[in-house]
Amino acid sequence: MVGKKEVKPVAVLVITCVVWGALLGLIHGATKERIEEAERAELYRTLSEIFPGAQFSEENGRYVCMENGEVVGYAVVVEERGFGGRMEVVVGVSPEGTVVGVRVVSHGETPGLGSKITEEGFLAQFGGKRLEEIALKKDGGEIEAVTGATISSRAAVRAVRKGLENLRG
Repeated sequence: MVGKKEVKPVAVLVITCVVWGALLGLIHGATKERIEEAERAELYRTLSEIFPGAQFSEENGRYVCMENGEVVGYAVVVEERGFGGRMEVVVGVSPEGTVVGVRVVSHGETPGLGSKITEEGFLAQFGGKRLEEIALKKDGGEIEAVTGATISSRAAVRAVRKGLENLRG
């Protein structure tokens, strides 16, 4: 049998959970649009780094990059799993199928080690390469891995390859 002393703390806990759940739901609803808008602005800023001066339109998760009415390339956002977890990579490709630019927009890689995959020295290696040329030197390709961060480097290579494959199909 449940006594009065046991019911009161449970009721208080249930009421507290309901109130906080409702508040969190209201806050989420009020900020959702602003968060999505900020994420879209950040993505377009990243696309502008790869394709300066271009305008962008999204079609089925791919971005068409146009300058003066001409298509100058395509871009896609790719998710991959690195050493530190999920990473998000933007891959920009020319109409001819070569990499124009790569940017890592989020990652959980080790600071000062795996996080070096975000540096221009590493990312610039992808420029001008076709799908067949993208692999680490350790794996018979042309991309030099970040020293001590082979798993992170391989994840970046997989992301770029996945982006190129996505834009081909």
